[in-house]
Amino acid sequence: MPAPGAAVAVALAGVLTGVAFTSALEVAGPKGAVAPLVLLLCIVLLRFPEAALGLLLTGTVLAESEAVGAIPSGERFYEQVVSSFTAPDVLLLFGLAGVVLRFVATDVRPRLPEPLTLPLIILGMATLAGVATGLSANAGVAVGDLFHRSMHVGYLILVPLLTVNVLRDTRALKVFAIAAAALASLKGLTGLYAALAGVGGAVEEETATFLSPLPNMLMLTFLLGVVAARIRKVELPVWVLAGAPVAALALLLSYRRSFWIAAVFTLIVVIVIASRRRGRAVIAICAVGLALTVAAAATIGSSSSDPSTSPLAERAKTIAPGSLGSNRGDRYRMDERANVIENIEAHPLTGIGLGVPWEVHQPLAEAHDRRYAHVAFLWYWLALGPLGAIAYLALLAAALATSVQIWRRHPDSAIQACAIACFGAFLGLAIVELTATFTGVEPRLSLLVGGLLGWLAAAWHDLPAR
Repeated sequence: MPAPGAAVAVALAGVLTGVAFTSALEVAGPKGAVAPLVLLLCIVLLRFPEAALGLLLTGTVLAESEAVGAIPSGERFYEQVVSSFTAPDVLLLFGLAGVVLRFVATDVRPRLPEPLTLPLIILGMATLAGVATGLSANAGVAVGDLFHRSMHVGYLILVPLLTVNVLRDTRALKVFAIAAAALASLKGLTGLYAALAGVGGAVEEETATFLSPLPNMLMLTFLLGVVAARIRKVELPVWVLAGAPVAALALLLSYRRSFWIAAVFTLIVVIVIASRRRGRAVIAICAVGLALTVAAAATIGSSSSDPSTSPLAERAKTIAPGSLGSNRGDRYRMDERANVIENIEAHPLTGIGLGVPWEVHQPLAEAHDRRYAHVAFLWYWLALGPLGAIAYLALLAAALATSVQIWRRHPDSAIQACAIACFGAFLGLAIVELTATFTGVEPRLSLLVGGLLGWLAAAWHDLPAR
């Protein structure tokens, strides 16, 4: 029980706060009344960078850009609030400022996101080069647009820096993982509501759970973590076990072909890694998984005019090799790839610059935004030059290598399972981005990827000394 003096002080503070708010409302209006609360929030964020990180990632996961039935749109979360900065930008900067203030006021030294620092530095240099090339290209790129595009890449650098300084022990790593599992379970539920109620996005005349990559990436990571934890015999809460099949169904009903392929492949990889099997057993498991995947693709891809074929089967038919180029979207991607490669060949050392549209050299099946490329490696080279392409590959490789170190050396089995899930997630991301570019382009997924990179760096710092 709190002391009587403390209770009286809290009550008095509440009364004074109410009087001050009422007086400010009467004198300065709503904006003036809210200003002290905003100031208080700023002080809290500076004092507790953990709160800034939590609000940043939770808000990003929950705030969908479009309304989903009764669930309101979170589009305003991504609108500019101060100058050219959006709410995620402000939260990120407050969190980093809080880390600096903590370093100044205490003996807690800030940490770099090792062993990812070098790839992130290369990515930062490539981004600066891409901005400079874009400005000098005289392509009419607006400064504001260029700022936001560079911030999307910057999330991959700044969010890990904030995360690694917030998660400083094993308990914090577990809290982060539990929060991610809770958010993934919640997204699974809201996704099923969207699909079953017919209020989600449309894909080939069917209602999907989520078209945005962030929920699908989050749910995939969650599923991989549950599978790894179960195999490693890590005790999981009942709500996690209940949320896993919900997230799996929501991922299936997203109708995102690239995530389907990534899910099948990474589940096989995670099962092999988590089981600690070696030699012939590994070869047998991988062979069976590969055979089942090929057989399923061949069966699904067979031509059929049966009107009773399920929407899932119809969507899955497009995965088969024989169906490549059978629709305008696939044909556009092949046309786009040819044009992008020609643009890279014309500017091999600099790329064309961030935010600059690529030139059309060959006919296109459709018209789309020419500042984008569907293959991530090509987009990084095109927008940021060869240094950007190197940074992209180096960052993926470093994330995979760090995951391996953590699951092999960390003493906590739950952290090991999470590291295996991160390995599968980044492997799946590499597969997904063979057909679509999200990292550094789509801000929400970039924030999530930055959080996962920061978690890996924090777990690496938590490893016992050799």
